[in-house]
Amino acid sequence: MKDIKKIDRLILKYLLLLGLLAIILLNLNWLHGFLLALLNILRPIILGFVLAYIVNILMVKIEALLAPRSRQNWLQKIRRPLAMVLSYILIVLVIYLVLSLIIPQLYSVIVEFIDLIPLILTSIKQWVIENENLIPQLRTAIENADVQVDQIMANLWNVANDFTSNIVGTTLTTVGSVFALLVNGLLSFMISLYVLLAKERLASQSSRILHAYLPQSWVKRIFYVLDIVNDSFKHFISGEVVEAFILGIMVTLGMWVLQFPYAGMIGALTGFTALIPLVGAYISGIIGFLLIFVQDPLQGLMFLVFIIILQQVEGNLIYPKVVGSSLGLPGIWVLISITLGGGLWGVVGMLIAVPLVSAIYRLIANDVHQRESGIPLIDEDNRG
Repeated sequence: MKDIKKIDRLILKYLLLLGLLAIILLNLNWLHGFLLALLNILRPIILGFVLAYIVNILMVKIEALLAPRSRQNWLQKIRRPLAMVLSYILIVLVIYLVLSLIIPQLYSVIVEFIDLIPLILTSIKQWVIENENLIPQLRTAIENADVQVDQIMANLWNVANDFTSNIVGTTLTTVGSVFALLVNGLLSFMISLYVLLAKERLASQSSRILHAYLPQSWVKRIFYVLDIVNDSFKHFISGEVVEAFILGIMVTLGMWVLQFPYAGMIGALTGFTALIPLVGAYISGIIGFLLIFVQDPLQGLMFLVFIIILQQVEGNLIYPKVVGSSLGLPGIWVLISITLGGGLWGVVGMLIAVPLVSAIYRLIANDVHQRESGIPLIDEDNRG
C-alpha cells in the first residue's frame, strides 16, 4: 500500500512538472515579452550595479593608499567616501582628456571637408569631361549634372517639408527619450553610489539570505563559483585597460614616426575604442583613415595599411598575451570566446565572453585537478 502511494505521488509530481512545462511552451511569446519588459524596468538598477562593480576596482586601490594605518576614527570614516569620489573624478577626467583630444580636431576636419566638397565635385566633373577615354554615357551624365543636382535639391526640399510637418511630434519624442535617458542615467549613478558605500552590508545580507534558505553545501559552492567569476571579471577589466593603453601608445608613436597627421587624436581614439575587444581598433582605424584621406589620399592609404598590420599584431599577439595572461586563459581560448560572444550577442557578448569563458575554464581545470588528486576543492565541514 505504501509503495502504491509513493508511486502515485511520483506520478503526480511528474504530471505537475509536465503541465508546468506545457504552460511555459504554450506561452513563450508572452513569457518573452514579460522578460523584456522586466529587463527594461530593471535596466537602471542593473547598470547601477555594473557601474559600481567597475568603479570599485579602482576605488579599492585608492582606498588602500589613504592612510591605511591611521588610527584616527574620523579619518577611517571618510576613507571610503573620499576614495569613491576620487575614483569617479579620475574616471571622468580621463574621459574628458580623451574627448578634448578627439572632438576639436574631428570638428575642424569635418568643417574642412564640407568646405572642400564643392571644389572636389567641380574638379571631378572637369577631369571627367576633359578625359576623352571615358564612356560617352558617363560624360553625358556628368555634363548634365546640373540637371541632376536640381532634381536632387527638389527631392531634398520635399523631404524637408515632410520633416517640418512632423517636427512637433519628432521633437516631443526626442525630448522624451533624452529625458528618460537622463533620468535612468541619474538613477543608475545614485544606485552605484549606494552600492559602493554599503557593499559590505549588502554582501552580508545576501550571505545571510543564502544561508537561511539553502543547504550549507550549496552556499559554499555558490560562493566558490562567485569568487572565481569575480576574480575573472576583475582581471579582465584590468587587462583591457592595460591593453588599450598599450595600443594607444603604439598607434601614437607609429603615426609620429611615419609622420601621419592627427597622431595624438587618433592614438587617443584608438585607446578609447580598444576597450571593445579586437574590433575597437578597426573602428578608430576607419575614422583615422577618413580624416587623413581628406588631406592626403596617399597618406590615408598608407595609414590604412599601417593600422591593419598593427591590428593583426595586437589581435593575435598583444591582446591574447596581456588579457589572456591576466586571466590565466590560453590565447586561443581568448580568440574563440570573443568570436563566439560577438556572434551570439554582439559587442556586449565580446565584453562578457572572455571573463565568463575564463571562469568556466578555471572551474573545469580545478575540478579535473580535484578528481585526479582526490583532494576536495571545498571543505564541506569547515568552510562557510
